[in-house]
Amino acid sequence: MELAIAYTYQSPLVEEFLSRLADQNLLHYASDAAAEMEFEGMDEYNGAVKRAMELCLHAGIPVEQNFKRIYKSSINGIIYDWKLSTLAYRLVCLNGSSANPVVAQLQIRLIKDEAEYACGE
Repeated sequence: MELAIAYTYQSPLVEEFLSRLADQNLLHYASDAAAEMEFEGMDEYNGAVKRAMELCLHAGIPVEQNFKRIYKSSINGIIYDWKLSTLAYRLVCLNGSSANPVVAQLQIRLIKDEAEYACGE
């Protein structure tokens, strides 16, 4: 058995540049998606973000280019949020609890719109 180890050096400057380049696509906050979709609490919020990340992972879409955990200061102390790409924002909205009427209505509307589009061709 042969083992090959390859190490490539990447300058911290290049890493910082690539990180900032990826951050340019992170235009939204997960907390805004939660407010828009009227999530009931942190369980629904965290579950929606987790499912959205899993979707990206299983679809071969780079998670690190679509989700970035950030920290904000508030009157209650330090809280965390997520910066999201537009795709990730939409996935978080769609992955709230199906018991949430706003989420359920969005899911139904999207399926109906897609069905009408597909039947119109």
